[in-house]
Amino acid sequence: MIRKPFLARFRETAVVLRRLAKLGHNPVRFTKFIPQDSEAGTWALHYRPVPASAPLPVPPKSLWLGYGRDEKTYLESGLADVANMRSILDRAGFRFEVDGRPILDLGCGGGRMLRHLRQVAQHREVWGMDISAPHINWLKMHLSPPFRFAVNTTIPHLSFADGSLDLIYCGSLFTHIDDLAESWLLEVRRILADGALLYCTLHDEHALAQLAREPFHGLASALREHPALTSAEPPDVFVAGYDSDSTVFYRTPYLRALFGQSFDLVEVVPAAYGYQTAWVLRKRPAR
Repeated sequence: MIRKPFLARFRETAVVLRRLAKLGHNPVRFTKFIPQDSEAGTWALHYRPVPASAPLPVPPKSLWLGYGRDEKTYLESGLADVANMRSILDRAGFRFEVDGRPILDLGCGGGRMLRHLRQVAQHREVWGMDISAPHINWLKMHLSPPFRFAVNTTIPHLSFADGSLDLIYCGSLFTHIDDLAESWLLEVRRILADGALLYCTLHDEHALAQLAREPFHGLASALREHPALTSAEPPDVFVAGYDSDSTVFYRTPYLRALFGQSFDLVEVVPAAYGYQTAWVLRKRPAR
């Protein structure tokens, strides 16, 4: 009997398991593990790094994640969010253009923000990570150097040594992490150096109030009449959707308790990232 190669048998088994996972009362969610759900089984990537003096290429519109109507507005949106972040972190005493430990853009998408840190990459490693393999594949083929990229999964693990980073920033990442938020914060704490900073944008009361002033915003329309948000006692954590498709809202007292387990609060800045609030946190040294 001729036996199929191990990889072929493994792929067939994985396909069967993925189909079975959709059945039953409590299905296994393979999106927790597999960054790229593709049945094609074939990739064709071309490495096209740009010279140091050349402009950085722009990813195809399919990788923009809804930011911008055209290349100009896409690039301007990333530049504006980086400018806001830099201004806020400057108040916290962080200096980008000095030699130091690496910086991580966690949930970097197509590099919309990261691309505007080109000068920073001359002083320290600048990493981008995302659960979307198509985004990271494009980035590592076109923007490395000057940046570095790796795919992660939705499992709370990042392949950095303990205490090895000076800054992690995440624009609209914890807005889509539901049941694993606490575990992700533990992993972020692990890889940050003592005294290093976490910059993350979140949905909180400020964000809800901002959305209420934008009646034509799609998310505002979907949430406006939701009974959980209009009740006399709104929830401290509200999740709509599941996995990476979830949208998560928090109330400030719960956020302070959550972050306070591992971080010192530096600043809260409403509308720092569109309608989202930026929370700046400093890793507290272990006692």
